[in-house]
Amino acid sequence: MRKYGPPAMTVEGLCAAAKRTKGSFYHHFGTIDGFLLALADAWRKTQTDDIAANVAADTTPEARLETLVRLTNVIDYDLEAGVRALAVSHAAILAVVRGADDRREAFLASLLDDAYDLGHDDAVSLARLYHALHVVAQARAPNAIGDFSAGPTALLRRLSADLKAAGT
Repeated sequence: MRKYGPPAMTVEGLCAAAKRTKGSFYHHFGTIDGFLLALADAWRKTQTDDIAANVAADTTPEARLETLVRLTNVIDYDLEAGVRALAVSHAAILAVVRGADDRREAFLASLLDDAYDLGHDDAVSLARLYHALHVVAQARAPNAIGDFSAGPTALLRRLSADLKAAGT
């Protein structure tokens, strides 16, 4: 999927690439849709849940934000784009993507509120801005996410610090 996109996802192609039989594929996944849903679940786990767990291990809000930026700038964007493309035509995968996006935004809002004492509503709004920037960066500059978003991210951080200083 990384190289050729969702249309290339066939049972035959997957089995050939994995050097497995079709019987083995159907035993494990049942259908191609079962495989695609398992792929989306694995994407959510590695690119959302595991990152959140790693970030939460840091001791200060600032360190957690830095770790989040570092880890999300090196995720597998081809996989991210592929799963999002699948979500367009698969309701179950769309639900996984929406759930992951909701988790990402809620987690980031919590980090931002901890770091900048913004209050829930402002932290949620700012988290949505950060997440939207990240999703756009994946489409606009898939090989340079950090470079593309560095300026806007720095601006959002300054605005967050200004909000904290103003006590709003």
